[in-house]
Parts: sequence; C-alpha cells; structure tokens
Amino acid sequence: MKKIFVVLALFFSVHTYAQYEQDVRSADAIVKALYDVISGPTNKARDWDRFRFLFGKDAHMMTAVPHKDSGTIIRTITPEQYIQRNGTRLQEIGFVEKELHRITETHGAVTHLFSTYQSDLTVNGNPQQVRGINSIQLFNDGKRFYVVSVFWDGDSKKPIDKKYLGQ
Repeated sequence: MKKIFVVLALFFSVHTYAQYEQDVRSADAIVKALYDVISGPTNKARDWDRFRFLFGKDAHMMTAVPHKDSGTIIRTITPEQYIQRNGTRLQEIGFVEKELHRITETHGAVTHLFSTYQSDLTVNGNPQQVRGINSIQLFNDGKRFYVVSVFWDGDSKKPIDKKYLGQ
C-alpha cells in the first residue's frame, strides 16, 4: 500500500509541474513567469505551485529596507515564506507587476539580470504605482533555469537611473 501511495504522489507531482516546463526553458521565460505568477487583479488567487517550480533548492528572496535605527538592512526569506507572508495580501491589493527594461549578463551556468519593474496596486482604496529594480540570479543546469535569488530595494522613492529604463 505504501508503494502505491508513493507512486501516485510522484505521478501527480510530475503531472502537476509538467504544465510549467515552458516557464523554465529560457531566462526570458522564467522572468516572465516570475512576474506573471505574482500578478493579478483583486481577489484572483495566485498559482503558488507554479511559483515554487521556478525556484531552485535553497533559493532566497531579499529586500533592502529602511530601518529607523540602522539605515538600511537586508531582510531574507525563502520563496515559501514569501507565499506565507504575501499570498493573501497580493489578492487583497490587486498587485500587478510588469517588467519595463532588463539588463542581462551570462557566464556559463550563471545569469544575472537587473530587471526594472513597475507595480500597480491598490492600498486602502487608493491606486498606487511603484517602480524599482529586481536583481535576479538564475542557474541553468543544462536542462532548465532556476531562480536562485531575487534581491530588491524596498525603498520605492529612490530615482531609477535612465540606463535601467532603457533610455
């Protein structure tokens, strides 16, 4: 009985993730999927299995945030913690993030992207627009890409240099 359960669990996990294979075939595809999976209008559930599939083992998400006592600090979370902290909130605020411009560098299995984004959201009934830059590191094992880390500055008031806007 135990063997049947394991086989069924493997079948369903492979079957479930097979629908996301196109998301990890290239750097372009995985970045598009990353923005797409966290975006949506108010009350639209996000596909968190798709989100999980994009990340490699031991992946991290980091944000530099202002701190009242020590200037700027880094907060690090796992993709799973991101889901736990933001899953409901993203639905509540109608969060839609899109890429505006990208600078990509690749060497061997490592790809680094500076991805300039714009986020549209609603907070307390007020529409807001925020811009920033995601520093995204990818790993390519020869079969697919994995997100290794996403690092961004949480201070949206900082101006973005024109070279990161494609100007």
